[in-house]
Amino acid sequence: MNFQPSFRVHLADPLGYVDTPFIITTAYTSAKGFPRAEWFLVLPEDKGLLIAQRNKLDQAEFAEERVAFNEELLLNEALDQAKLRLRSHIMQHKTKISPLLLAAHIQVLPSDHSHLVKVWMRGSYCGCLSEIRAKSECAALIDTLVWIHGLPMLAVGDL
Repeated sequence: MNFQPSFRVHLADPLGYVDTPFIITTAYTSAKGFPRAEWFLVLPEDKGLLIAQRNKLDQAEFAEERVAFNEELLLNEALDQAKLRLRSHIMQHKTKISPLLLAAHIQVLPSDHSHLVKVWMRGSYCGCLSEIRAKSECAALIDTLVWIHGLPMLAVGDL
């Protein structure tokens, strides 16, 4: 089994935060051909809080009679896990307003790497982006983050 390394960026509902939490999901295969998926949840707390997880399957072949075992399946599972972790974080850290925030499902909207470009150039969550680059094993995401780290940051001044 060999997946083309891929990643997706998703924007979550602000849910009482000043900025929008975002989720990056990846799917790829290891050097031995084993499926891997990662998710990175960046929360807009202080300079950014990163929560991350890697999912591994140590099996290279699957009978695909009932479900197609592919990148899409792994990316969707990683996204579901990240949304559950976001809900858990809200329950633990926003206890007074968590019933209001969690009364509905957390909505996520697909985005693309341009969101990562914007937060980098804005100077937001740079530490989180650097940590994601260091922790990820997905070549497509690493290459994109290396490129983003080479971009200039915006100089901001009040008028």
